[in-house]
Amino acid sequence: MIGFLFGLVNGLTRFIWGFLMDKFGFKILNIIISCVEIGVSWTIYFSVKNDAIFVIENLLVACCLSGTFTTITPLFNKVFGKELATEIYGLTGFFIGVASILGPILIKVIIPKEDKGGDNYFILYIIGGGICLIKFIALICFKEDEPYKFKTIKEGDVNIK
Repeated sequence: MIGFLFGLVNGLTRFIWGFLMDKFGFKILNIIISCVEIGVSWTIYFSVKNDAIFVIENLLVACCLSGTFTTITPLFNKVFGKELATEIYGLTGFFIGVASILGPILIKVIIPKEDKGGDNYFILYIIGGGICLIKFIALICFKEDEPYKFKTIKEGDVNIK
């Protein structure tokens, strides 16, 4: 059930993030996303004792995931240009895949089967929150000229060869 809700929230909130991206821009939205990620990372270990809070925190993760992917694409277009942005976004997808493979391997190394108390999971969540904190600090230092304003593409605006 959580998997279904996760996918539903992830898909539906992309529209909301896209709308907010037009209004506020990359920096503000990703600072909000980072704050939610830090909060979830540092509290999800304790939420397993309450099913409702655990579900809510997982849905917040889905919301953050959709926000990251929705806001990063226009940023790549602005920073790298439309042609190079597609290549860089492709590399991003590749490294997300690598991270997805490394995650379970890391868990097998950090969290041995003998860990009955779950303390190593707690350490893993603290490390994850620390990484989100580094992202938050990097976003504070990030300079964004103006919120993104997208133009409607009209026929004849794009040369396709």
